Amino acid sequence: MSSGQSSTDPDGDSIRDPVSPILARMGMQLFLISLAILFIASIVGIVIIRKSNPNWGEGAPRIPDLAWLSTAVMLLVSVFSQAGLSAICRDSIRFFRSCMVIVLLLGFLFLMLQEQVWRQMLAVGEESSFNASSSLHGWSIYVLGLLHAMHVAGGLIFQGYVTAHALRGGYWSMHCEVVRHVNLYWHFLDAVWIGLFAFLLWLA
Repeated sequence: MSSGQSSTDPDGDSIRDPVSPILARMGMQLFLISLAILFIASIVGIVIIRKSNPNWGEGAPRIPDLAWLSTAVMLLVSVFSQAGLSAICRDSIRFFRSCMVIVLLLGFLFLMLQEQVWRQMLAVGEESSFNASSSLHGWSIYVLGLLHAMHVAGGLIFQGYVTAHALRGGYWSMHCEVVRHVNLYWHFLDAVWIGLFAFLLWLA
């Protein structure tokens, strides 16, 4: 049994996928599971520390309103990513390209909003000694936010590659699996951010 899958491009030429879609999907799922374990372990560790420290969170600033806006932007990333996946699977190429560009722009907007959120929290934290160097609570919040932002940045590199390839006409319905991977990654980061945001609200 061959490990690849044969398809044809829009001109009718035969193309052989180098990796089985099933193996690629399994690899992506294992990667996301490992990331999920990292986030869950971090959260569990913080919860344990909080339970053992009655003075946890003293002087903590409230979560800025911009964090709610960034959450809405992250949800839109998932919405347009899913729309793009549906479009490429039915060879709606123009709409697919538009969705990929929108996802890329929304991803950068999310990071820009997050930067403002953390700037505001750091500014308030310095006034109340609630910061990463003097407060375990502050350190926990900043590390979780930075961890998620780093993975969003990684997703933007992946998304940037897919978007550039899409704009050059390099994708059609046979590439559903490739687009499905980046789509799955955004859904994962969306779920992680919602979980982290809820957790940060609880911590505060």
